[in-house]
Amino acid sequence: MRHLSVIILAWVCSLAAFAQDAPKAEIFAGYSYGNYELFSASSNTLNFSLGGTATASTLSNPPNARLGLSGWNAAAAASMNRWFSFATDFSGYYSGSSASSTATEMLTPCPLCPTQTITTVNTTARPKVHNFLFGPQFSYRTGKIRPFAQFLIGGEHANATRLVRVASSIGFVPASSIVESAHISETGFAMAFGGGMDLSITHNLAWRLESDYLTSQAGLAHNHVRVSTGILWRVGH
Repeated sequence: MRHLSVIILAWVCSLAAFAQDAPKAEIFAGYSYGNYELFSASSNTLNFSLGGTATASTLSNPPNARLGLSGWNAAAAASMNRWFSFATDFSGYYSGSSASSTATEMLTPCPLCPTQTITTVNTTARPKVHNFLFGPQFSYRTGKIRPFAQFLIGGEHANATRLVRVASSIGFVPASSIVESAHISETGFAMAFGGGMDLSITHNLAWRLESDYLTSQAGLAHNHVRVSTGILWRVGH
């Protein structure tokens, strides 16, 4: 019994010393670049109710429209022990530019009917995106370099202007043109996973470089990538 008590006491003391080497919290702030998918090829799908023996063939497959956004990233992590922390992450991305994607289809209502060509141009302009995420962060401390990985969930709020232009023609004769414009302002579920590394500058300061894959359901498409870099401050280290 005495030996067991000594072993438990030694284990508790070593665990406390192990946790003491880790900072109580870490605060990060810096620049962030986001490569955002504004809408996917599937969002350009044309829906027509032709009935009968109507046939449709795709002339061009619309590419996914992506745009580079500049912004900021700020995060704080509370250390549970040397290798595990709980992180809160906030970021914002902005651009005054736009991205477009074009899809073309040929529709034949019947074997003897003239072929109708439908062209859809989908444009998203001036996107503004904010993320608020929370989750676990796992790290490995070795010398001046600390690699880490994280999995975050939360929400995203997206603002943008969406313009859809649909033009149709029968043979070489233009038939009609429809333009629809709308402002997107939506909040939806978001998730990010990735990682990076911290390079120590002083005892309490480090330089961070990280990269994450983001997916969201807030008015834009789902597949985004962000890269962030900046200063990390270690509190209680």
